[in-house]
Amino acid sequence: MQTAQARLVAAAQALVDVVGSEEESSNNKSLVERLEEAPQRIFDVMTATSKNYLTHMIGVVKSYLPHFNLAPIAKGISPTCSDDKFRDYCKESEVIAEEILKNMAE
Repeated sequence: MQTAQARLVAAAQALVDVVGSEEESSNNKSLVERLEEAPQRIFDVMTATSKNYLTHMIGVVKSYLPHFNLAPIAKGISPTCSDDKFRDYCKESEVIAEEILKNMAE
């Protein structure tokens, strides 16, 4: 039976293995040093993944509306849109987002 400490070390190692590269696992950093870097690495992976999905989604929109200027959406929600209306748009968009993700996986 593993001790609590051994299980903790194994869990920490699994986490850094997921978010680290092979190159990093072969360097001289300790498990603690690599674990301290894990939150930033997770954030970096999430950012890169989000960028990929957003780029795909904006590309899909442009494929249907090639002359539409999408630059304003980079600024965020329109100042004329209420919070309630934005929540409604998000709820309406959820089904479409799921379909886009399904299509990307194929």
